[in-house]
Amino acid sequence: MLPYEPFDGARSNDTDALYLSIGLAQYREEEDTDQLSAKVWRMPEDKWSRLSEEIPLHRLADLCILLTKTFYQSHQSRATNPVAVMPAGTFENQNEAIELRRMTDVPDAFADEEDDRLKRRLRRLRDELIAADLT
Repeated sequence: MLPYEPFDGARSNDTDALYLSIGLAQYREEEDTDQLSAKVWRMPEDKWSRLSEEIPLHRLADLCILLTKTFYQSHQSRATNPVAVMPAGTFENQNEAIELRRMTDVPDAFADEEDDRLKRRLRRLRDELIAADLT
């Protein structure tokens, strides 16, 4: 388990997300004895929360892809109703392109503060993926 409280972006040291971990999925099918998941361990109000998030690892990777394509590819992040295109093959078993339109504008506070932080984290992810040499 990674102690996460001091690293939680703008919420560091004032967050209920105390740890991050990767391990056996808690809510897996009985036959899926090898299903792993990422988990955010939350402790609001001095007790562990049943709302701690658990997500299978492939969904975590897909969320990173979705985030990158919707915010940082082919359009400005603050454009009005930009379209993000997910070409066929972006996601497993995706046989056709998918177009996503942003339904609301990105709040100015996000664009001013969180955008830079998110870009730094995504650049770090890129560097780690390159270093892992996944070819």
